[in-house]
Amino acid sequence: MNVFKKIISLILAASMALMLCSCGEVTIPDEDGWVASWGSAQLKAEAENLPLNPPLKESTVRQQIRPTIGGDKIKITLSNEYGDIPAQVESIHIAHLNQAGENAIDLSTDTAVTFGGAAAFDIPVGETVVSDEIDFTFDAMDDLAVTIKFGAFAGSTPTSHTGARCSTWIISGDHVSDESFTAEETMTSWYFISELDVWAEAGTKSLVLFGDSITDGYGSTTNGFDRWTDVLARKLKEDPETENISVINEGIGGNSVFGGLGTAAKDRFERDVLNVPGIRYVVVLIGINDIGYANEDISDSLTEQYKIMIDKCHEKGIKIYAGTIMPVNGNGYYSELHEQIRLSVNDWILNKGKFDGVIDFAAELSDPADPSALKAEYSLDNLHPNPDGYAKMGEYAYDMLTGFWAE
Repeated sequence: MNVFKKIISLILAASMALMLCSCGEVTIPDEDGWVASWGSAQLKAEAENLPLNPPLKESTVRQQIRPTIGGDKIKITLSNEYGDIPAQVESIHIAHLNQAGENAIDLSTDTAVTFGGAAAFDIPVGETVVSDEIDFTFDAMDDLAVTIKFGAFAGSTPTSHTGARCSTWIISGDHVSDESFTAEETMTSWYFISELDVWAEAGTKSLVLFGDSITDGYGSTTNGFDRWTDVLARKLKEDPETENISVINEGIGGNSVFGGLGTAAKDRFERDVLNVPGIRYVVVLIGINDIGYANEDISDSLTEQYKIMIDKCHEKGIKIYAGTIMPVNGNGYYSELHEQIRLSVNDWILNKGKFDGVIDFAAELSDPADPSALKAEYSLDNLHPNPDGYAKMGEYAYDMLTGFWAE
């Protein structure tokens, strides 16, 4: 009889789970698991982003990252999505940087990372590889160095994130475990590294920020970590109620909904949003590049893609928020047509879309005397915010998001 009751109980539980799923909300178990702590959106490195003296092949590349939640067990993902040949990795290590913007590491933390138990491996063309689970202890917002020694083939089209906004140091030969070295070339792009996941306690969540150069941080300070995404991450860490939320920047400079640099936003949404480990929230801020190059009213086309993004997120139980598109009067993107499109799209975002909340960046940063332009104190070039503008965005996003979550 007890066995029969247990079977009935399991059937009822399964039925309830199916009912919950059929409503469009997926119930996600609140348990320990892998959560993204740092990530970047991948694209093909163009000529100005390719290290040449020395090139990647037969060189050591030390790359600086700043994960947003800590832990003591990690996995690292490397991508060769846009490569033309397999990328040969002879060794990869992770360590604490002594100071942001300088390549010296704390040797006591230097840790080898293996893939399938091997120190040396290839990253196949068009694929990603995920490391073994590695014991490595760090805190949220620590500056870490991922150092890779490449073999004879790293490819002429390396997969990269070209707008790292922090230093990558390159030197010929094998210097993976050197405490420091004199770089032969310093870049501000990441190469092949796409994600760092951490084994996290129940209740830890990822917040993805999905957008173009404004999310990527164009105009922010190199090694200054003063993008709006950085400001938001620090604010969340300072708040005991939100310190368990990681912030993953999936912006690409020059990207747009339908094209631009990198894979079009509509086509990379699954990779850079839906498939991020631990994702619970996303903020979408993209469309100004589509508008800036438009020759006709594209507002309906843009909002149709937003609808698709909303539906995909809600199917997976992800809360999706939108940022309104900020004004550009004074920049080459401005015209009466483009302003009409921007206002129409923002009206839809604010009043007609089914986002779980709206962060009205346009109202917050526009000039009260001329809402078609950014306020001068926040503007870099009448398109991108300056560091003060990014600070304003990050603080405002924190206030709005924590308000949504408190409801």
